[in-house]
Amino acid sequence: MIRLNVSLIRDENVLNNLFEKNIYTVNDFLQKKTSNLQSICKLQCKEITKLKDCMTVKCSSPLVNGYELYLNRTVSSFIQTGIIKLDNILDGGLFAGNIYELCGPSACGKTQICFSILLNLIISTKKDIVYIDTKNKFSVNRIKQMLKNKCKTNNEIKDILNKIHVYSILNIYNLITCLHCLKEKSEPIIIIDSLPALYLSFIGFDKNDGLSYINHICSVLKYLCNKNATIMVTNLAVKNCDFTNNFKPAIGKYWFHIPNTRLMITPIINQQHQQQICINITKSVYIPLNEKLILNIDDFGVS
Repeated sequence: MIRLNVSLIRDENVLNNLFEKNIYTVNDFLQKKTSNLQSICKLQCKEITKLKDCMTVKCSSPLVNGYELYLNRTVSSFIQTGIIKLDNILDGGLFAGNIYELCGPSACGKTQICFSILLNLIISTKKDIVYIDTKNKFSVNRIKQMLKNKCKTNNEIKDILNKIHVYSILNIYNLITCLHCLKEKSEPIIIIDSLPALYLSFIGFDKNDGLSYINHICSVLKYLCNKNATIMVTNLAVKNCDFTNNFKPAIGKYWFHIPNTRLMITPIINQQHQQQICINITKSVYIPLNEKLILNIDDFGVS
């Protein structure tokens, strides 16, 4: 709040008159009617109007073009996942301050993508990386298998394993507590695998308290994003009730608009019996929609 001073109102008598009427700040001055200010300041209408215009120009934040901000963003604003095809389709990687959703049917490869991104980030960045496991399925053996292609010695594998921070969360109340604790971390990268595992236990009851908890979680996630956190959430995809093979995100309308970018995952069965997945961008605030890519899943992760 900017206090009135001689640089804004050069006549000290006028300034003192305003202070006597408890008008101390620029905001106080601008909110007063021009007719009232005329009698207080002993000035004409055009002089009061001119003062208001000058204050508005001097005290307002400079206009910033959003496109210029985007072009002038620092390189650190993007966090590369280490999966080259995925980084390309995401226009460079994960954008800090955004929520990304990996959505797909059960066992389609969502967790495998999370494991690959987790390991790549631990190797390439010094940021705090938090992996929240809600299904109690975090596999150290799978992580070790994937690291064999990235590390030359067992000591290197041990060093990376020591850097992994996994939170085993088995109910929605602990998730809320955990997310609140992460407010103290500086620009963390948070992976939540998965959100429906906690929410679906509330479905089927007359009073669905899960909706209010999801609303709370969304608020905390947005708060963390405002603190420049980068968040990735896995979500179950369920079939639409329209007799088609189209899928939609679980959790429903309360969650639907929360992610900045939604990556819909579909498993592919090819003739070589390789495990492949197709990723389609179905929602984004900065990437063209319906951009697609195909990734391979093997012993060493996703590529």
